Amino acid sequence: MFESSEITIVSSTNEDFMPHLATLFLSLLQTKQENTIINFYVIDDHISLQSKEQLNRMVNEYDASISYLQIDTLEFDDMVESDRIPTTAYFRIAIPNFLKSTDVKRAIYLDCDIIALEDIEQIWSVDLGDNLLAAVEDAGFHQRLDAMEIDAESNTYFNSGMMIIDIDKWRKEKISEQVFKFALENQDELKFHDQDALNAILHDRWLVLHPKWNAQAYILTNEQEHPTKIGEVEYAEARNTPALVHFSGHIKPWHKESDHPYRDAYLKIRNQTPFPIEGELESGQRD
Repeated sequence: MFESSEITIVSSTNEDFMPHLATLFLSLLQTKQENTIINFYVIDDHISLQSKEQLNRMVNEYDASISYLQIDTLEFDDMVESDRIPTTAYFRIAIPNFLKSTDVKRAIYLDCDIIALEDIEQIWSVDLGDNLLAAVEDAGFHQRLDAMEIDAESNTYFNSGMMIIDIDKWRKEKISEQVFKFALENQDELKFHDQDALNAILHDRWLVLHPKWNAQAYILTNEQEHPTKIGEVEYAEARNTPALVHFSGHIKPWHKESDHPYRDAYLKIRNQTPFPIEGELESGQRD
């Protein structure tokens, strides 16, 4: 069992997504125990000094720490991307390498389009055993490994929006390098880009968590059935008491077209950050 009085959270953002990062961080700070210390690391993709100062002030009110990790984006230029999955999505692959100069042994990676409704410390100390990470099964693509023709003992495919990473093991086995190599050599087959590449390398090496810890849109809107009875029971539990709400999909809660059941929860937290909603919500429709 991994034990620590401090929790390490890593996320990646550019200037445009700073309001959503701030919403995520505030939700984590508001749901943690009073004596829990959260150390935030932000992979910095050209964030403005003004936005950093605003986020720093918010985080410091809760006696948390925040550090910015500078990266060379040139090494990601050859990665395939799309309108919904930008190059920044690949940054999570290299998190252990970004943290080389720290003494961090474990980290929780979170996408910016997530809010916490329960204390994340509940999963911080989960026993990974021989696994390199813990994650939640992707809600929409149960047969993805088969479609990719990956030879695996289990065809369970995880969503990379929330990952508990064993930093030391990851770095020792050079997982980042293996994932990047696979992504570059299989660009035409990568439907979900970095997530496909991560699953291709880490299949059978990850611990499956309850879907409440990455309650994706397909689960909360009841758009997808799980192929197993146990999975359906867990989906129902996740809908009733989600711990981390992941606004996966093209339409986000800050879009006026959103009818997500936790849209109001997002907006309530967002409006307590230094980046409140001003004027009308933006459109999520493609041009």
